[in-house]
Amino acid sequence: MADQPNSIWPALLDEMEADLARNLGFGQSNAWSPPAGAGPLPAHLFGRARRVVDAQQRAIAVLTEEQASVARHLAALRTVPSPGASGQSVYLDVVG
Repeated sequence: MADQPNSIWPALLDEMEADLARNLGFGQSNAWSPPAGAGPLPAHLFGRARRVVDAQQRAIAVLTEEQASVARHLAALRTVPSPGASGQSVYLDVVG
C-alpha cells in the first residue's frame, strides 16, 4: 500500500531535496523521472512535496536572475574596446 511508511516516496523526496541543494550550490544536477511502480504520492507527504516544488520554483527564479545578470555583465564587457584594436591607450570610466 502506498501510504505505508516503507513507501518509496520519502526516498524520492530526499533525492529531490538533495538535487535542489546541489543546484543552488551550482553543482551537477541529475535529470529526474518518476520511477515505475512508485504509485500515487501518499497524502501524508503532500506538504513536503509542495515545499519541494515551491523551493524548486524559487531556485528557478534565482537562477534565471543570475543568468540575466551574467548576460548584462557580458554585454557591458563587450563595449570595452580592445587595446590592440586602435594602438591607443584605453581608459574605462568606472565611476560615471
